[in-house]
Amino acid sequence: MKFKKKTAMLVSFTLGTLLVASTALADIANKSGYDQLKDALKVTAEQSSEKFDSFTLDFSMAMKDNGKTLMTSNEVAKHDRSKGASETISSGESLNGNKNNSNYYSDKKTMIRVSESDPTYYVTEFTKERTEDPFDNPFKEDGADDIEKIADAIVGSLKDHVVVTENSDGSLGFAGSLTEVQIPSLVNAVASYSLKQEFNGNQDNMPHLTKDVFVKEVKGTAKVNKDGVMENILGTAVLSGKDKQGTVHEVTIEVLAKLSGINSTTVTKPDLTGKKVIKNIAKNENSGPEISNPEKFVGKFSNDILLEKDNKFVKAGERIIEITQIDNKTVVGRYYEEYKPGFEEYATTQRNFEIDAKMSDKENSSGYDYTTKSGSKGDLFIDEHSAKIYVNGITQSMSGLIFNSEFSPDVE
Repeated sequence: MKFKKKTAMLVSFTLGTLLVASTALADIANKSGYDQLKDALKVTAEQSSEKFDSFTLDFSMAMKDNGKTLMTSNEVAKHDRSKGASETISSGESLNGNKNNSNYYSDKKTMIRVSESDPTYYVTEFTKERTEDPFDNPFKEDGADDIEKIADAIVGSLKDHVVVTENSDGSLGFAGSLTEVQIPSLVNAVASYSLKQEFNGNQDNMPHLTKDVFVKEVKGTAKVNKDGVMENILGTAVLSGKDKQGTVHEVTIEVLAKLSGINSTTVTKPDLTGKKVIKNIAKNENSGPEISNPEKFVGKFSNDILLEKDNKFVKAGERIIEITQIDNKTVVGRYYEEYKPGFEEYATTQRNFEIDAKMSDKENSSGYDYTTKSGSKGDLFIDEHSAKIYVNGITQSMSGLIFNSEFSPDVE
């Protein structure tokens, strides 16, 4: 699923809150329910990344404001560790009302993506077989131990508000809820600050919460099978706050995650017969694809030279890259700057140099390295799908100018 950064942060916060809510009251086998739940999450992540041959993860989320749906998202990810392959089907509606339906496939030699808005199949083939596992264990990421300690500290007495049930088949059921009066003031103080940052009015259709912001209710259920693997977890958080007009908003976030198809999931590579296909070649996943038709980048690319004047942004001129020759090994051209009348003072250090760049031989780079006659070094990155050129190594020629490394084509 592809959320905007702010939305992703909100989801992370909500999931953290739901984890707090999913702590346990019972002490089974000398372990609290909280510890049992945490163990189950760790066991599930470890076995998914190291033991299971294949499995399916299904994650759904919905956000509502006073009962009105703001956004929905669903992602079904199939993983086949034995083949190093994965397949993800995503669907939903974003905050701005756009439909987000896409498919993504990956194996050791290939990546394929397609979306409903663009039926073209974008295929990247790798010259070197990749060794990355299709599923990474989040508990082994850098900083995971510190996050766990913070969660343990925050949980505190909240462990006493969730019931753990031991079923006859050896599985465990977790269920519980917290209301605003049961949530510690420290947690709600942190929540209030965080939620004001997320609901700040900068995203379309999102309420702008400015005061009286708190977590009103959190509830959830989970099931852990007899082998200690988490099969599903369902959680709901209700967040309350007022906007500038004093209108009360109750934002409900519902999250459901399910694990199924253990050692029986099948990942299928898309059939490209009769489909519109754009194919690229890349060294590895980090290096990016080669350009399928470099010649279309011959021409002029530019961006505006901006500065702040009288409390607003004004255009002082243009930065220009003119490509005269390009293939998947070299880029030849020129970089120069042009300033508008009235901005001559900024043109005293304007730059004008030839570009003769070579494809980088660095393992994790798909850029073209260049060195100017004055000895300055930089690199260019060509993005075929966005039709843009990104340049690193060119700094501002004078204080006050705003530098933009993204160059767009000059077209009629």
